[in-house]
Amino acid sequence: MRILPEEWTASWSALRAMGGLTAGFGFGVRHVLAFGVPLSVGAWAGWAVAPAFLMPARENTLFALLAGIIALGSLLAGFMVTTMLFTGKIENKETLTLEELRDYSERVKFLLSSQAQTLFAAVLSATFAIAWLVLFALEFDAVAQRITAMGCFGFTAVALLRCVLVPLQIYEVHEAALDDAVEDRLKKEREKYTR
Repeated sequence: MRILPEEWTASWSALRAMGGLTAGFGFGVRHVLAFGVPLSVGAWAGWAVAPAFLMPARENTLFALLAGIIALGSLLAGFMVTTMLFTGKIENKETLTLEELRDYSERVKFLLSSQAQTLFAAVLSATFAIAWLVLFALEFDAVAQRITAMGCFGFTAVALLRCVLVPLQIYEVHEAALDDAVEDRLKKEREKYTR
């Protein structure tokens, strides 16, 4: 008998599958750095900037900032979901050889994993912004608010930096599809003239 709902166990399986896309220790280190450096820089900025917003006179400024971060996180999350839906489609799969389909499938899985990380960062950015609003409204101490600001700014930095990669990823997917289409057309043209 399973205790967890099916969507939870399926999601866990998907996370394990995304983790299996890594290609060794060096890949993992680069990946952690690419995520950890902007997270750390953003977290440091959040820790440094938060005290300026904790004064009652700057309440409106804090609310405007956090409303902007929530809106940005929501917008990025919606954009990433849409991008992931289109990235996952393989066009002309019937015309691909098995090797081409495997290579293309692995690349698309990697891109989807990368886009999922951007989606998680955007959602966590908005979540930390909401948490900061709650802590401010409940008049929690400055340390708790600064820690929440670290998460808010850290994940916002990650989401923004990773969004820079999205146009390149979209280009890569379309380039692969176009290259496959050209290759298929070349095969058909050669077959016409070899008969």
